[in-house]
Amino acid sequence: MNNLKYSIRELKNSLFFKIVLILQLMLVIILTYRIIESKNYQNEKLSSMNEIIGNKTIYQIALKYDSIDEFLEDQKDENKFSNFALDIDKNFNMVTTVLGEIKLPYFNGIEKFLDNDFKESEQGEEMKSVYSLQCSPNFFDTFNIGLSEGNLKDFEKFSQLNSVEWENKYIPIVLGNAYKGIFNIGDIIENKYFNYKVVGFIEENKFFLDKGVYDLSRVKNLNTFIITPMPKDIINANVSNAFLVYNSDPREFNEVKQEVESLAKNNKVKISVYDPNENIDTFTKEIKYNINLNLLLIYIVGIFAIGGFVVIFCNRVLDRRKEFSIHIMHGATVSDICFRVIIEQFILVFISTIIAYSYLMLHSVNFVTDVVQFQYGTFAKSISIIIGAIILVSMIPIYYIKKYKLNYLIKGE
Repeated sequence: MNNLKYSIRELKNSLFFKIVLILQLMLVIILTYRIIESKNYQNEKLSSMNEIIGNKTIYQIALKYDSIDEFLEDQKDENKFSNFALDIDKNFNMVTTVLGEIKLPYFNGIEKFLDNDFKESEQGEEMKSVYSLQCSPNFFDTFNIGLSEGNLKDFEKFSQLNSVEWENKYIPIVLGNAYKGIFNIGDIIENKYFNYKVVGFIEENKFFLDKGVYDLSRVKNLNTFIITPMPKDIINANVSNAFLVYNSDPREFNEVKQEVESLAKNNKVKISVYDPNENIDTFTKEIKYNINLNLLLIYIVGIFAIGGFVVIFCNRVLDRRKEFSIHIMHGATVSDICFRVIIEQFILVFISTIIAYSYLMLHSVNFVTDVVQFQYGTFAKSISIIIGAIILVSMIPIYYIKKYKLNYLIKGE
């Protein structure tokens, strides 16, 4: 018999039930996708951070000044901090980063790039503050952050200039991966105070530790960031926003601390470092905990979804047993009925998949400052799980149909 024709015709029957089932399947697909997406994101974060910190130790700068006024007084002598930076660079990489305040004119899709700290205060304004970062030129190599397009020649050149020399020039900027398709290499972005030129795009899902602090809230995904160079004089003036990266075998913290404080004393500045080991274990444990929690959610969703589908499908077959028995009397085989049950479920899954796909394409998820774009591989994995569950669920009513044949179809026994 024409099983496909009867399966499609069945969609018209119990329409309300079909709509509810499609919505249920759609929600399961979306929820499964989101859980897998979150798990993958945490895995990528852990992998990327292990790549960053796996062969190095990051020491956060600690100012030892008695007051802000004393620190500002020392800043007046630019040579103090620049000489300290030169001395410290012999054994460490001193990386300086400052979260910036770049404003862009409104464009479609700007919402995912907006800096949450400024959203409320900038309502109704034409220019919007987006996530941005100023950094010293060694930031990229130190944290293994590569470009998918463009290069850093102009970026590094501008880092050697003082801020006065930036006037009336196009400042080179590197954009996060999420900006692809919105801007292109060579585009000029006009700002109220500066004009920028796009010189590159960062590889997808690259992370860094804000100010070298081992804490999940400090883990930044650069997908939605704009990165600008930092003028030479600003690098020297922002020693409090710097951190030291040691690229060799771990050393005793007290040894490192004494070396840094000795160099600081020689240059007449009051600087030390914090011990990072206090937070590293907690840092990695938190990420692994989140990954395991997502796995648990997948199991819970799967168990409830399969249990619900078993009840629904068995009841539907029982409700239609007379319809199936009449078809058998008119030439259909028990195999035809079983095949039809499977086709009907796959049609519902197909419709639910289209709706879920449309929803997910229009709604990217945000993890604090991180925007995770739609991933076809993750979606395919989610659909595979649902299809596998549907096949398993379909086997239960099919088992009874095969075992009891007409007796089950007519009497439900």
